[in-house]
Amino acid sequence: MRVIAAAVFCLILTKIATVYGAEDSRSSHLAFNGEDKSCYAVNRAYENMHNSGRYSYTLSELQEDGHLRPYMEVRAIDNVIYSRMENGVWDEDRRLPIRTPLDASSGLPVFTSCKQLGDSQTEEGLAFHYSAYWHRGKWSAAIEIWISKTSGKFIKTIMRYDQGAGELLYPVAVQIMDYDRAHAMKPIVPPACWSLDLGTAPAICIDLTSPSPITAH
Repeated sequence: MRVIAAAVFCLILTKIATVYGAEDSRSSHLAFNGEDKSCYAVNRAYENMHNSGRYSYTLSELQEDGHLRPYMEVRAIDNVIYSRMENGVWDEDRRLPIRTPLDASSGLPVFTSCKQLGDSQTEEGLAFHYSAYWHRGKWSAAIEIWISKTSGKFIKTIMRYDQGAGELLYPVAVQIMDYDRAHAMKPIVPPACWSLDLGTAPAICIDLTSPSPITAH
């Protein structure tokens, strides 16, 4: 049954790639040498997510009481990544080249031991629900992944870091994707931080372009 389910999902990805070809032209839809065979569907969805022309997402801490504490908002627009911390100023950086399911530093697979847990109803519609193991650099985590049946992209992940506080300084991170291009608009990036007292460091930065807090979905 798992083999049949994987075959059906791959067929869906192929059809989606045809419909959204211009948006996802950088996705390979082919397995890389060295990737975990159990993670074929997860890896293709990972490529579809990272290599889309424009998208946004939020990163939040999943607290022990189940509430999300917003941490960061990111917007990927063509060749630029815009990001801001909660109530912070927007920053920009060059977007990384094509993302693949192999870690650029080690050459090892990002995802291993993938298992399909069944279908799941989400705010974005029906999704495939997977569990897997995630590795990048010195960090590793158990991860749950929800992949949209409509777009074939990640729509949500929950990462539980092995090291406790992981890359993001807390042990459990939730990433929620948003592929509405209207929501991934170019923000106004302040040219510099203004100090209220030129003789005092550090400067106090005020984000006049995004005064509202990041909202976790």
